[in-house]
Amino acid sequence: MLSKYEWEENRSSEHIIYCFADGTTKVITMDDYLREHPEHTAEDFKRIKQLSDEMYRTDYHADQRYSNWKADEDFDHAAALLASMEELPLDRVIRLEHWRTARQAAHQLLRSGRLTPVQRRRFIAYFIHGKSLAEITREENIHHKSTRECILRLTERLRQFA
Repeated sequence: MLSKYEWEENRSSEHIIYCFADGTTKVITMDDYLREHPEHTAEDFKRIKQLSDEMYRTDYHADQRYSNWKADEDFDHAAALLASMEELPLDRVIRLEHWRTARQAAHQLLRSGRLTPVQRRRFIAYFIHGKSLAEITREENIHHKSTRECILRLTERLRQFA
């Protein structure tokens, strides 16, 4: 199924329509999802539905721009993005320490003067604002590979400050 039709079908439905590579589809209702994942809530399902709609939209726009390039994101990937509602105390301490270290490294790199204006803009978009590579690519009207390579180089520079 073409990404345009996958996107239209998924966004017009209350359910998640998962389209497999072989052309078959599976409808995932909220009740089915909550029955299989009792640790999640209806709000979690709505967030996954929004992610699913966004991935189909991204696929469609990528198809238009890159001549039928397809993202390899899927429903399992979207579900994995949801954080558990119950965070263990040790996990919270570790996460906060990682966040503090990352924030300090980002601050040092941004103030170091070692980034070009373009690198600085992409760094802020990706690491600070949380934009995806596709969003940055679309906003700057550049090739996806250029964005990816720039972010990889910035990641290496960031590791030097961590």
